Amino acid sequence: MDRRLVVDLHTHSRFAIGCSSALTLESLSRGAWAKGIDVLATGDFTHPAWLAELKSGLKPVEEGVFESALGCQFVLGAEVASIWSAGGRGRRVHSLLLAPGFPAVDRFNARLAKYTRLESDGRPMTKLSAGELARMAWDVDERFVVMPAHVWTPWYGMYGSKSGFDSIEECFGEASSGIRAIETGLSSDPAMNWRFSDLDGRVILSFSDAHSPANLGREVTMLDADASYESIRTAIECGGVLETVEFFPEHGKYHLDGHSKCGVRLLPAESAATDGRCAQCGRLITLGVVNRVEQLADKPEYVSRASDGLIRGPEGRPPFRRIVPLEELIAWGLGTRRVTKGVQKVYSTLLGEFGNELSILIGVPEADLEAVGAGVGYDIARAIIAVRKGRVQIDPGYDGAYGTVTPILD
Repeated sequence: MDRRLVVDLHTHSRFAIGCSSALTLESLSRGAWAKGIDVLATGDFTHPAWLAELKSGLKPVEEGVFESALGCQFVLGAEVASIWSAGGRGRRVHSLLLAPGFPAVDRFNARLAKYTRLESDGRPMTKLSAGELARMAWDVDERFVVMPAHVWTPWYGMYGSKSGFDSIEECFGEASSGIRAIETGLSSDPAMNWRFSDLDGRVILSFSDAHSPANLGREVTMLDADASYESIRTAIECGGVLETVEFFPEHGKYHLDGHSKCGVRLLPAESAATDGRCAQCGRLITLGVVNRVEQLADKPEYVSRASDGLIRGPEGRPPFRRIVPLEELIAWGLGTRRVTKGVQKVYSTLLGEFGNELSILIGVPEADLEAVGAGVGYDIARAIIAVRKGRVQIDPGYDGAYGTVTPILD
């Protein structure tokens, strides 16, 4: 039996502020099929209207795993923002939660509703600390999975420069022993996280944090698991990760320091030389992920790139690979924007030929890509192959502005 389960467990619905109105069960299901995802998290199970849609639109197939009318499998997930004071500072941390079923969700929501208006946002804000939130979830049902989301992001990341902590124990307190995994976020990759002893013995995961259907699967985790909640939970908490598929961290929008309004982007040493202020306007810049990793890292960088595209690190750490979303590569090959009919036509052609985006980006043999590429645009096939081999030119992201990753063709 194939135990390679592709999961994306950080998603949202249209009820989350800043997310696409197109995020429905149908669009999530179609997106999962196109991307090559086996199990999605529903996102936003705390929102009453979305929860009602989930209950009416999903049917149980295994304990804690549900199926939509289009056949996509889901687990129940949510993201909650904790905003509180600790150590004389205001803190803001996002946590991801996975629930074992609707009864547990109902009990959790009843408790959480005492601290926030659940209907106000699919990603509710509460004055509960991250540790209090975790303990509340486990008090409802010990099978809840709780993990800090996009841990290095300046805003709402556990280690983030704006309001973060220097360790999991400092953030979660007595609940820290139950935090068995973390989500890296788009602006960091596993290699950056391997450098921090605070994460020794904890599982490193990557998910899309998709705010629109198109962004599903831009990061995924492959688990040694069956499509059941208990199997997924065990893999997450006990090290059952086979590999993760990553954004280039420079592609993320908080990789370097800077002030996007003034177009100022800085390396950590450069921002230190300006006392953390923008040379154009004098305002404080946003210190990015690289800066924060350098502050906390207590191990040297170590990576070994293999010919199969996998990047390996210390013993006991699963490998990872980096990708660029297929639509971006097609748009680059066609010399146009991502949201165009031409890009969608080529995208559909490639999916019809090879099945799903993940297979195209990492699995389809080069010769097959080149054969089809002759019909849809040879540069597109060559671009996919270049990204697999890490032959790219990168313009890093900073202060809310995404970076760009451009293939270098032979």
